[in-house]
Amino acid sequence: MSANLTLSVKSIKSLNDSTEANADEPYVLVTAVNLIPLIAQVEVTLYGPWSDVEKGETHGTLVLPPNLPQPLIDFYSTLGVVRRPFWSLNNKTPAVIHDRDDVIFIASVMENDDGKPDALRTLVKVAAVASLAGSVGVDRATRVEKIITDIGGALRAPTGGPNFDDVVGRTQELRLDTADLIAPASGTRVKTLTFAGGKEGTFQVAFEMTFVK
Repeated sequence: MSANLTLSVKSIKSLNDSTEANADEPYVLVTAVNLIPLIAQVEVTLYGPWSDVEKGETHGTLVLPPNLPQPLIDFYSTLGVVRRPFWSLNNKTPAVIHDRDDVIFIASVMENDDGKPDALRTLVKVAAVASLAGSVGVDRATRVEKIITDIGGALRAPTGGPNFDDVVGRTQELRLDTADLIAPASGTRVKTLTFAGGKEGTFQVAFEMTFVK
């Protein structure tokens, strides 16, 4: 079963806020891997930070009109968190997934303090590329666990101070089911992951699959 689609972060919901004095400012990093090429292709997409997120609130991403020039995309990015696809890997166009085992999607949630989210995005990508290069030939499940561990290490690297960004819960795989690749009548499907971070808060992230004929 194959499908031509995009995947993106649709929204984030605060199920329980952190113990910090101010409102939370979470952001999401999604690592997408295409395992089909001999050398796996990797991209890491940053969503957020969202500002002033309180318990019970849902904050979405901005859907942009198609084929916008980059200057307009940059402008909309100043207004809110843009819904850029993390699949395909060019963050723009749909791509085919032939089998759910051909891809790996890893999601992480961070609480922004004085860190630099885009710098962390780069560190996560470096860790993911190295992890995949070092696990060639092993089974997919082992590769997933290794990349989760290696990304987890990268997330703890300080990118600014004195108050470092905090990891919320455990980095997780967004695992597609075979049935997920069957386009619904609506043309979209939403999957969710919950990140329970204790004193760092608990967040539910919604991922939207948008199918293209």
